[in-house]
Amino acid sequence: MAYRRNHLLLWAAVLLAALAGAATATRSPSSCAAGQAIPRRPLPGCRWYAASRTCGAVPKLPREAMKEMCCRQLEAIPAECRCKALRVMMEETALPASAGLRGRVCWHAQAEFAPAVVTEAECGVTTIHGRPFCDALSAES
Repeated sequence: MAYRRNHLLLWAAVLLAALAGAATATRSPSSCAAGQAIPRRPLPGCRWYAASRTCGAVPKLPREAMKEMCCRQLEAIPAECRCKALRVMMEETALPASAGLRGRVCWHAQAEFAPAVVTEAECGVTTIHGRPFCDALSAES
């Protein structure tokens, strides 16, 4: 009798573990919110990396070190949330009202470059699209 009860408890534990794993594996993009799967003020390394690649910003670290930092930060975010994290990063990179033409041009250049950070030539990380690709950030939800 005790064997049967232990066997049943073991099967129940296995079933619960499988259900929990499936729930984690199928996390919906709706969980891709700042403060949940996406950290608040996400990807500071990618923000600096994009600025150094597009606007001639002088990095505090060598460009390769900044790229590595950016890639590590992207890898820490679930694949299905990486494109949205890049979009949130750019939305939070405020463009001050006092920014002149050069500031606006620089911000737009960063926004155009940001989706490329996931590509094979940069970090090579998989996204919600199942490959290292993000649509233009304005198209990512």
